[in-house]
Amino acid sequence: MKKIFSSLLCFLLLTLTVLPFAFAATTDTGAQTPPVKSVADFKDLKDLPQEEKAKFDELIRGGVFSGLSDDTFGLDAKMDRAQFAKVAAIIFALPLDKTLAKTSFTDVNTDHWSFIYVEALKKAGLTNGSDSEGKNYNPSGVVSRQELAAFLIRGLGLDDAAKKATPVTDATVDDWAKGYVSLTLEKKILAKQDDGTFGGSASATRKMLANASYEAKKIFGQAGKTDPSTPTTPAPGTPAPTTPAPTTPTPGTTDPKPADTTKAGTVSANGKKVLITSDIRDTKNGKLADEEKPVISRLESLGFEVTRMASTKLDGGSAEGYDLVIIGTSTNAKYVKKKLKTSTVPVMYIKSISFGDADFSTVAEKTNIVKQTVMTIQKSDHPLAAGLKGDVEVYFEPTPLSYGLPSSDGIIIASSKEDPSKGIIIGYEKGSKNVLNETINARTVLFGVSNIGDMKNSATDQFWKLFDASALWIIQPPAK
Repeated sequence: MKKIFSSLLCFLLLTLTVLPFAFAATTDTGAQTPPVKSVADFKDLKDLPQEEKAKFDELIRGGVFSGLSDDTFGLDAKMDRAQFAKVAAIIFALPLDKTLAKTSFTDVNTDHWSFIYVEALKKAGLTNGSDSEGKNYNPSGVVSRQELAAFLIRGLGLDDAAKKATPVTDATVDDWAKGYVSLTLEKKILAKQDDGTFGGSASATRKMLANASYEAKKIFGQAGKTDPSTPTTPAPGTPAPTTPAPTTPTPGTTDPKPADTTKAGTVSANGKKVLITSDIRDTKNGKLADEEKPVISRLESLGFEVTRMASTKLDGGSAEGYDLVIIGTSTNAKYVKKKLKTSTVPVMYIKSISFGDADFSTVAEKTNIVKQTVMTIQKSDHPLAAGLKGDVEVYFEPTPLSYGLPSSDGIIIASSKEDPSKGIIIGYEKGSKNVLNETINARTVLFGVSNIGDMKNSATDQFWKLFDASALWIIQPPAK
């Protein structure tokens, strides 16, 4: 019986790794995924070698994969940890407790869309988080190739074998993962990249996941013959261990730590008060828009205390008593105008129209840049750049961004790739001049996203690093 369960568990885990989008689209109520197609239905599969086409066709017809759209498979699409949590919870049929009111991780608040899925994984003992202290899950972090190697090997019950394997001599693979990568290469589950390296930190793609799944099926029998004394993945639904989690996580289960707040300056976000504006979506009960929720969760994970305000209530005195004010994208610009232009409290405008209306940009209306996945860093040495350089992927899927055209004192940190003059992230220091040559009373930032709700499903880890840097830089004392 144990052998049968082990094989089944391996099958489920391997299936999990190749379903980041097919099952992530399934609803909480159990709605069915789209009808199964064949490889011939996807235009981006037509040029694959015939042998590889046959593998993909078997996976598609078997319901393992569906496309990102009716005619696009999405070979290069990536999977983040929030999507991974939902897929894992669905595949393993983990109990989803919708009555939960407390989170296990500081960066997955109770109103985050993946909250119940992440908590299900935590309860089942399938995750201890992304950092050594188990405080963060890093929902927007992508799964790397070396992490996937570890997931596959552990799922097959070969963890002990990986520890005994001769480590790969590959500088692209972290030390903790070298045994796992060695074994996946030996078993021909995964392959090296065209340049001869494994590319351990590179993001896992659907093409790579599909091929790995197909090859892994060949060793299911071996997976069922592992030593019973070897620790295995807990059965779905098993309560989390009552003993304290180790301070050092199992290698390969973590993503890079969240940004170090000390790099942005000397002032901590802990206890700092943020006011964020939103429009009212339901006038009967005064319910505010949901678009700002991802940002609220992120701010709270950094230590901020967040208060929401209906846009209609905003006035010149609204900033009093707060350390930061954020104008959210759901905010109707007509309620903002110049009300916070002379504020002595720092203001972050996620609403680019309001940034222009307050004379921090020469343009306000029609500032959207459609179908973007990257920003180009212009000032990599500035704290607002979060240590990033060049073209930075900020969205997994093409999504609108918005821009401003600042005064000569405004610092363009990140811009449109096509037009460096269109600043997507812009910083003004206290004492600098706006476009009307007026003195600015507090640090001011444009963080130009067109729809804050897009952060929930498509924002990358780099996106959140840039957001964190903006939120932390703006509350620091002005540069001398």
